Amino acid sequence: MARRARDMYYIDGSTVRRIAPERERIERPVRRRKSKTYKRAAAKAEGSLGFDFSYMLVLSVMLIIMIVSCVVMLSVQGNVESKEKNIESLQRELESVQADNDAYEDSLNNMYSLDDIYTIATGELGMVYSQNGQIIKYDKEEGDYVKQYTDVPKTVD
Repeated sequence: MARRARDMYYIDGSTVRRIAPERERIERPVRRRKSKTYKRAAAKAEGSLGFDFSYMLVLSVMLIIMIVSCVVMLSVQGNVESKEKNIESLQRELESVQADNDAYEDSLNNMYSLDDIYTIATGELGMVYSQNGQIIKYDKEEGDYVKQYTDVPKTVD
């Protein structure tokens, strides 16, 4: 029985086991008795693995809420995008209207010169320049505006 140490071990898979002597190689079946705690633990584990009705109901409700919120978010995002496009088109239209308005304003400003206005005012409307003494100046009292209750006097006292 003089075996060397390397003969006493062998490799099987990823574990190293010691070879038992011939006498110890006789296998005896091991009987395990199931204790009460083992039975309770097994029953509890079996019960916890199953999905009961309340769990499935809560899970279904949460799934429906998530799907509805996604649909609502997508519809709101679509509305926002369509309104942004509408705003862009309205801004382009506003720019073109403002350009037309500026062009009309320039044409109106250039339609009559000051000489034309003087000719129309003196010739057709009979207006004349004021003479010295026709302009009456007066001091304004406190306030933003002046109310005229009577005619303006011809001379200042």
